[in-house]
Amino acid sequence: MTTLRLTALAPLVFIVSSALPAGAAQAENRFDGSWSVEATGSEGACPGPYRYPIVIRDGQVDDAGGNNVDASGRAEADGDINGTIRQGLAVVSVSGRLAGSAGSGQWTLSGLGSCTGKWTARRVG
Repeated sequence: MTTLRLTALAPLVFIVSSALPAGAAQAENRFDGSWSVEATGSEGACPGPYRYPIVIRDGQVDDAGGNNVDASGRAEADGDINGTIRQGLAVVSVSGRLAGSAGSGQWTLSGLGSCTGKWTARRVG
């Protein structure tokens, strides 16, 4: 249950971590900064809420909480966010949208069972 619980939290992080291809130019993104993310489950054994601090730098999402997950994804300049979080056998797919200083979307956990839910975010810095 603990492993599943940590994995369920990853979508928040998701929202979050990413890497640009090697050699890709980086440019400041209007969503760059610190964000507070809260995720809740709607189906499965991951009810939440789970809270994560994240940071977006040059459009790349990163977990600000050091949760030891392998995350990839991107916050686009138009506000679209898509990403994948991996922790052990668990895989969390995240999608959503940022607008101004807030955001929301959905996440889906697969691999160690399945859960789905929603997340919200607000800019904190």
